[in-house]
Amino acid sequence: MHTIHLLTCPVCNTIFTRNNKVLICSNHHSFDISSEGYVNLLRKKLPGDAKEMLVARRDFLQQGHYQPLSDLINELVYAHVSSSTSPLNILDAGCGEGYYLARLQQSLLARNDQVQCTGLDISKDAIRMAAKRYKQACFVVANIKERLVFVDDAMQVVLNIFAPRNPAEFARVLASGGLLLVVIPGSDHLQQLRATLHLLNIEEDKEQKVVAQFSPLFDFVAASPLRYTLEFGRKEIMQALMMTPNYWHLSQEVREMAEKMDEMETTVSFCCLTFIRR
Repeated sequence: MHTIHLLTCPVCNTIFTRNNKVLICSNHHSFDISSEGYVNLLRKKLPGDAKEMLVARRDFLQQGHYQPLSDLINELVYAHVSSSTSPLNILDAGCGEGYYLARLQQSLLARNDQVQCTGLDISKDAIRMAAKRYKQACFVVANIKERLVFVDDAMQVVLNIFAPRNPAEFARVLASGGLLLVVIPGSDHLQQLRATLHLLNIEEDKEQKVVAQFSPLFDFVAASPLRYTLEFGRKEIMQALMMTPNYWHLSQEVREMAEKMDEMETTVSFCCLTFIRR
């Protein structure tokens, strides 16, 4: 793990040293590094995305359906860090199985070899999948809603893509002037699919609420919307259901309806909100 010097113990917040495959903090709390290379710093086992959700999401993303969003994330980050000469530390807070972070790291390494990416997620299954596939990044199992397991001012960029938000902790681990990029669904994201299958609605005025949530600690820079249309076959329809929070609310009736649908054209809509740490 390349980012040991940035990690802190979840029990006492002190820094780690490494002894073979074990991280040991100043107060002798120890955590094993897995065979895949990630470390689990959860103090108690908590549920995250289910394996079924993660497999559906990985397959869906690998088909390139959301690559325009990934490309936009890459360009927004590069616009911020392009003039930087120091090594970059980037955190994806709520990284899932690692798709967006890995594509960002690949993009930045092509332009700047001084970049280290770390993904954090509460789901052990997600982090295991990410660590197995994306060897250049570091991955940590930890709770985004608690104190983050990093030293102060550790990161130059924090990503938060369709994940829970923790403004105070994002501010603490970001260096002054660092970039926070929050990605949320647009109000009409998967609109046709949601209407047909009576799925969860997007929170009303979500963009304004997120901007207000971060305003005490961050300067809001810009909203970058992205909207396009996708043609889903039956496989993509099921994946779109399984990979989102709708998974936890799916009735047998909705599953059966979805399985009978052969194809559907639907809007995908996102908004990338950029903030600067004061």
